[in-house]
Amino acid sequence: MMSPARGHQRFRSRKEAMPAASIPLALVLITLYFLAAPALLSQRGLGAQTVVQDLVFTGGVSSEGYQGNLPTVGAPVQDSTDFAAAVIGEFGVRGVVTRPLGDGARGRLAFDGGLRQFSARGFELRDYSPRELSGTVDLAYLRPMGNSVVGAARLRLRGRDVADRPPMPLFLQPGYRSVGGSVSGEWLRESGPRWDLEVTSEVAQFLAPAFAPQIRLLDRRQAGVEVGVRPGWDVGGGLRFHLGADLTAYPRQETFLEEDPYRLDGAMHGGATWTWSGPVLVQLVGEGRANRSNSRRPEYDSATLRALVSASLPAEVAVTGYVALTAKRYRFPTEFARLIPGEEANSASQAFLSFSRPLARNLDSNLRLGWTRAETEIGGQYFQRFGATLLLNYRP
Repeated sequence: MMSPARGHQRFRSRKEAMPAASIPLALVLITLYFLAAPALLSQRGLGAQTVVQDLVFTGGVSSEGYQGNLPTVGAPVQDSTDFAAAVIGEFGVRGVVTRPLGDGARGRLAFDGGLRQFSARGFELRDYSPRELSGTVDLAYLRPMGNSVVGAARLRLRGRDVADRPPMPLFLQPGYRSVGGSVSGEWLRESGPRWDLEVTSEVAQFLAPAFAPQIRLLDRRQAGVEVGVRPGWDVGGGLRFHLGADLTAYPRQETFLEEDPYRLDGAMHGGATWTWSGPVLVQLVGEGRANRSNSRRPEYDSATLRALVSASLPAEVAVTGYVALTAKRYRFPTEFARLIPGEEANSASQAFLSFSRPLARNLDSNLRLGWTRAETEIGGQYFQRFGATLLLNYRP
């Protein structure tokens, strides 16, 4: 396994040096400010300008099974099992707040946070009780620029903490803090192609406990650009093509090359999305990705096909089905462990079937059956997760 680069400061920025504890505090303060804004503005006769949209409190239970007998990079102990099961209780809150800012501009805050408590069984040494606390805050400023262009600037703060993180196959991603932003524009036309452009940047720091300092190898800085076009063809629905590129620096991962000592990845991705909205909502997505690096280990090619179908059934039941199938191939085989480039979502295959139904005026229920096959922290090794979740959603 690659060792952390000690004393290396070349790739570190001021954002990377930000104390990890400051991000959860910022998430709380920003969310509380926007939630309190209507009451503050109402004292000045401006309360109607700020709107809280779709505030949802969620609670429920899950039962999940995990299959695989794989080693892990960041586990506190080397336990083993072929199958693990967990019962999970969870609570979350999400919502959107919008506010007009004059001259057609508006501000938008979206927040989503939650707590999951696991009770796991099936390991040989002991049972585990991991707890996962996560949150995301998205701030956006949207403004029309002339008659045919809409511009937007966004800031995103994310964080996750995991206590009593278990070994495989019950896989929980390590805790992290990240700060990201983007600038985008969309050219709106009554006829002909409609173009959009987005430039993004993100800095992420992973939280490494004393027993697993190697998790810090995942620290990264990322920048990307994506261009999309809706050609306006008559294909029975909305069609969008996109092409993008990403550049990611890992300042703690060494290449063991004197002339180029630290890992730097470049990736190209492109694909198409087709959406049809009628009595049934249908969306089909196809995307390919090629990752290249100055380190041979993480170079890979992948292709993903996604399908989403949503419809209404009798008795006020809404059903949604989703399938994503991903094929991934590393260009160079290796006999020792390697960290994957980022999180395992790039190589995950998953499927779920969801049923939702209103129970009362502000209360609805959701039953979800799901399956996931995803890559672990060790490239080329996979685990499977399958289970059922019952959630209650309350909208005050």
